[in-house]
Amino acid sequence: MAGTDTALQSEYVQKVDADLKHNLSEQERLRSESAALELRLEALRKDHELLVSVKAALEKGAVPGQVQRPHGRRGEKETPHRQDVAVKRKKSTRSAAPLRELVVAVLAERQEPCSAAEVTKALANSQTDRALSVQLVRNALESSVAKNQSERIKQQNSVYYTARPQPAPAEHSNAPEELS
Repeated sequence: MAGTDTALQSEYVQKVDADLKHNLSEQERLRSESAALELRLEALRKDHELLVSVKAALEKGAVPGQVQRPHGRRGEKETPHRQDVAVKRKKSTRSAAPLRELVVAVLAERQEPCSAAEVTKALANSQTDRALSVQLVRNALESSVAKNQSERIKQQNSVYYTARPQPAPAEHSNAPEELS
């Protein structure tokens, strides 16, 4: 009877170990998804602030190019930290190309299909000042697919992307047009 109890106890220990490993891997997966969602939420917050300031400027009849960021609530002074964030945001938005264009450029450089992780790695090597995640790059890739700038290829459980060949601009002939 003691041998049966030991075998049963050993089986339970193995099951609990497997459950613990699964639990830890799920926690890690959810942490990474949460981090990607936090990045997206922060980007949406920034966009919202910008849109609110543009709307306020338009309602005041401001000339484009003279849009100023709205200040805090009445009587509230802007802290140096908020000023630094505003300056950094303005600097980053001036020179940064849209992520969709960057992922299309990476795909165009490569001749073979690439996964979102491969594109993220390539961008991380070239864009050190950007916070990138695989989910963020995947969203940009899907956006490029929606705009016919790239193609999605599904192979079993994997998804790969390739750049679509862009049509050459129509050349204007130098011959005079015929008038009828």
